[in-house]
Amino acid sequence: MEHWGELKRLGWVFGLLLATSFVFGIAWRSAPSPWLDVAVSAIDAAIVLVAVGLRYRKLLFLFQLRPYGLRDSAAFVAIAFAFVGLASAYFWAIERLGVPMASATATFTRAGWPLWTMFLLICVMPAVFEELAFRGVIQSSLERVLNARDAWLIQAALFSVLHLSPLMFPSHFLMGLCFGYMRRRSRSVYPGMLLHACWNALVVLKELPA
Repeated sequence: MEHWGELKRLGWVFGLLLATSFVFGIAWRSAPSPWLDVAVSAIDAAIVLVAVGLRYRKLLFLFQLRPYGLRDSAAFVAIAFAFVGLASAYFWAIERLGVPMASATATFTRAGWPLWTMFLLICVMPAVFEELAFRGVIQSSLERVLNARDAWLIQAALFSVLHLSPLMFPSHFLMGLCFGYMRRRSRSVYPGMLLHACWNALVVLKELPA
């Protein structure tokens, strides 16, 4: 019965996030606007904050600051470099094949929005709230039902599905694996948030005109 409760909570959180992504994805294709990014970010943040608030005591360990030794620190740095290298190679290969890539910053640039709004909505908010949702609520719920490895793999798959793009499935599955492993090893959401935000920032900086 307890396992069923965990799966229901997980299903509600993921289902609401997926529905939001789907509805606003359709709206964005019809009329791209930075305000849609603001709306979806606000709704996702509300969904995640409610989910975290309802399970705060069970998730409290993920918000504690812990000292990390040289071995753990070296492992996190190695994971970060490996992730950036593999993800960059994947997108480089996609571009060389001539596959059109959606721009994360184009709508903001056309609307004349300042740079800080791009970093807030593309880098900071997804890093914070997606990590809280997937490596926090979802991975923790799965760990109470399944073993740690299966929970790690499933949350990565759900994370990739959320973005509703077959082209992005491999890259976001890799993200989920890396961020999920960092969360498992550190018992904290902070290392994953930092790497997530840095990667998104690299994407933004790459798209900005020289």
